[in-house]
Amino acid sequence: MTNEKWTEHHSQLQYLMKKEIDTMRELLGNLHQEEMLIIQKNMDYWNQLMEERGHLISKLSDLRQNRISTTEILESMTNCAQSNIPLEQLLPPDDENSWELLALRDQMFALLDRMNLQCSRNEMLTQLAQHQPVLQPLPEKKSKISIATLSPEDYNHRDAS
Repeated sequence: MTNEKWTEHHSQLQYLMKKEIDTMRELLGNLHQEEMLIIQKNMDYWNQLMEERGHLISKLSDLRQNRISTTEILESMTNCAQSNIPLEQLLPPDDENSWELLALRDQMFALLDRMNLQCSRNEMLTQLAQHQPVLQPLPEKKSKISIATLSPEDYNHRDAS
């Protein structure tokens, strides 16, 4: 394996992982926006939000495929016959870039957990919104009518005064 090619693919993997993390953050932001729309019961921007999400998912899918391909190239450059080598074993431990890649991988796992949690939250909120009766506005309080009554004696004497 040539050191130059290894370094090139190593750097490419780092670049792809950073781009993937950026896209995952955008997707998480999109999921948060969905939560706000559900809570506010405002579906005006729903289609636009879902269209943006579709583009983000497509972009994320392309980035992941490129990352997997780059990782496979790095695996093929090792003398190990095994595929799907853990990243810790694939990368040279004394290379600073290796530590950065492991930190990026940890960020990806953390973002994935947050995205899954947000998806579950949005699903729960959607189900609650569907099963919750639409609240009717409370009727305005009507002012009470007060009627003054006269005793029978006062009523009979009202004409005399």
